[in-house]
Amino acid sequence: MAKLHKELLVNDQEFELLSEMLLETEIMDGKEHKYDISGQSGTETLLFQLGLADDLQLVANYGDHHLVFPVQMEMGDFSNFSMAVKSPKIYETGKNLRSWRLSADKTMSIVNEEGEILPYHVKDISASGISLLIEDDENTALPKVLNNLYLQLPDRDRLAICGSQIRRIDQHTIAYSLGKTTNDEVLTSLTEYLFECHAQQHPEAHLSKFK
Repeated sequence: MAKLHKELLVNDQEFELLSEMLLETEIMDGKEHKYDISGQSGTETLLFQLGLADDLQLVANYGDHHLVFPVQMEMGDFSNFSMAVKSPKIYETGKNLRSWRLSADKTMSIVNEEGEILPYHVKDISASGISLLIEDDENTALPKVLNNLYLQLPDRDRLAICGSQIRRIDQHTIAYSLGKTTNDEVLTSLTEYLFECHAQQHPEAHLSKFK
């Protein structure tokens, strides 16, 4: 049934209502933004209209930052509905739209299943890709496929990553795609981590500014 309603439109009254809902958003567990619409006059119609969409998103543009928040409709106890805003995918605008990349530091590393640090340095990461480099001139062979490797982020559990080469950036650096082969839960954890880092670097581009 959802496929019949891909181009759902929100009228002016519903848009005003949605704006009020977002301004009253509460942060839950530090990761999700939720709005409980139970008992609110007029919201039930908007909820079910939005719930028919295949892919519901909130998009925010701040300067050269483009944030796309996935939105999910959730049913709780006693048939109460809430709208959950997940951590966004972050893009940079310009000549082409591209995923925002976090420059790595020495607290990030690539390790094997035994937890041993491998000679691959993380140059930067995005929600769907990673760039690795090797500084040793005598060992410039980076793997064609990332498999059975783990990304160790600071103060977090390591993330099992899988990926394939996209392109060679220079003699020592190769970019890999993670989106098609890495587990969805891992990608979600990576997205949440990047969202937190982006909020620290660019607080003006986040919802907390309006609370």
